[in-house]
Amino acid sequence: MSFWRGAALYAALVLFFLIANRGAYKGYFNDDDLDNLVQTRGAAVSLFAEGLVSPQLSPSNFRPVGHFFYKAMGPLAGLQYAPYVAVLQFVHLLNVLLLWFVLRRLGAPPLPAAAGVLFYAFHMACFDGYWKPMFIFDVACAAFLLVTLLLYLRGHWLLALIPFWIAYKTKEPAVALPAVLLLYEFVLGERRWKRVLPYLGIAALFSVQAIFQNHQTDNDYTLRFTAPAVWTTFSFYSSKILLLPYAGAALLLLLFRRDRRILFGLGALVLLMGPMWFLPGRLFGVYLYIPLIGLAVAFAFLTENWKPAWIALFFAVWIPWNYYWLREQRRTTLTIAFENRPYVEALGQFLKGEKDLRAVLYDGGPSGMRNWGIEGAIRWFLPDPELKTGPLEDQQARQYLQSPQLALISWDPVKKHLITSTRRQGQPDPSQIVMATGNPVWLLGDGWFPLENGFRWIKPTATAHLAHPAAAKEFFVRINLGPVQYKDQGRVELELFLDGHSQGRRVYDQVAWLERRWPVPSGLPAEVEVTLRSVNPYQPSNGDPRVLGAAIAGFWVRGVTAAPSWWRVWL
Repeated sequence: MSFWRGAALYAALVLFFLIANRGAYKGYFNDDDLDNLVQTRGAAVSLFAEGLVSPQLSPSNFRPVGHFFYKAMGPLAGLQYAPYVAVLQFVHLLNVLLLWFVLRRLGAPPLPAAAGVLFYAFHMACFDGYWKPMFIFDVACAAFLLVTLLLYLRGHWLLALIPFWIAYKTKEPAVALPAVLLLYEFVLGERRWKRVLPYLGIAALFSVQAIFQNHQTDNDYTLRFTAPAVWTTFSFYSSKILLLPYAGAALLLLLFRRDRRILFGLGALVLLMGPMWFLPGRLFGVYLYIPLIGLAVAFAFLTENWKPAWIALFFAVWIPWNYYWLREQRRTTLTIAFENRPYVEALGQFLKGEKDLRAVLYDGGPSGMRNWGIEGAIRWFLPDPELKTGPLEDQQARQYLQSPQLALISWDPVKKHLITSTRRQGQPDPSQIVMATGNPVWLLGDGWFPLENGFRWIKPTATAHLAHPAAAKEFFVRINLGPVQYKDQGRVELELFLDGHSQGRRVYDQVAWLERRWPVPSGLPAEVEVTLRSVNPYQPSNGDPRVLGAAIAGFWVRGVTAAPSWWRVWL
């Protein structure tokens, strides 16, 4: 194949890939992205250099190459998502080109090599590797492994030690490459196995340390050398590799082809899985990104004797099948992104004017963002190392409620609206709490669940504190009686206690936002303890595992009998 024809085919593949995956640029950062951006922002460049050359395994899972991606991109792109995706996809398309050279070096003719490359370039088990910057570790590791393999095949086995070392410092699955090289020497090579010894030495250096650390941990990252663990990982990855349940097991039939090149590719697939065989707690399709190099090799040589029409027919089925799964995963990914983006942007708008805060607590967040992502977003906008952050439900974080300069953040997932409040030193407490418009969570005691669509569920009993104006005559409690609770219970009966004394019960018996009132006795102090008790707590029939009381929309004391005007405006 001429250079220009090959360049044209590669350009066509790049264009096809970018068009098919253009939706990735509409995505947004995940929790790991935000955490990595913050963790690397203040780190000295020398730390990454030291980590790169150190023979010690990092106990904190520090990967200097992948983490440096965030260190470099943070100042350049900030929270603009598109540049991160562009770099990720550039490295992937570079890997496609490197794979072409590897296949040609292994002896694949142009058409079978092109088939192997296309199979690798557009495989939706690796969707996350095309769409999510947090998987730059896998994509970059594959790049250095392909460079290592290419140099080794060209006879530069000593020089290839450099990219191999860097590959391991990018992500740990690179440790399996020496086994692949040894397989090559005995299956396709000249049995010059001694050239592999330096690679085996490096792999042994890090493997021994990893096994030693493994005995001291018990979490999702712990290696499980058991048959049930291997069955779990086999079941998962064999269902992902051909995008059908357990279809990967059919690859065993290729062993009967007796083609050493196909056997080498299949062996590389199994070996490059490396530690993933023993990680049942970390199951992601994108972890096939590196092992798929082996399957691409096997597929290229499998198609060597196929007529072009048969290759075209295969991809006429394979590409649409992958595109179907692209659309399925795109929907899920963009749903998460369309919640993460407004959350982080609203958080930035709020925090940019709050420079003297000592603590920021958060009460819930986007469904696809875990705590470390929320805290990463907070610290991106407020980089003060003395700032205290944490989830409201955490007992250690609740001690920060007494901080004189405090911000509280809640997220309404239905309206995609950030609800915030701040407490300044000397600021008086309010005499009203409305979940949809204010967020003085420091007034809430035990028994409250995170904010939902303008309300908070309470446990069977919940407590709070309110300021009590001397002129207060009535106490109001507004709830949201939804159709599920109405179907399950027919009504909600709520008992009010003020400073430990029952003020009686009220009944809510319609599917609506309902308000009930209690007379306020005289002689109460300026701050009153409020207890709300659901007379008949229940567990919903919709699968919610919680035991609930009522969906509280707000409560307040007033010297008048009407609901606050701002409540009616919100409605």
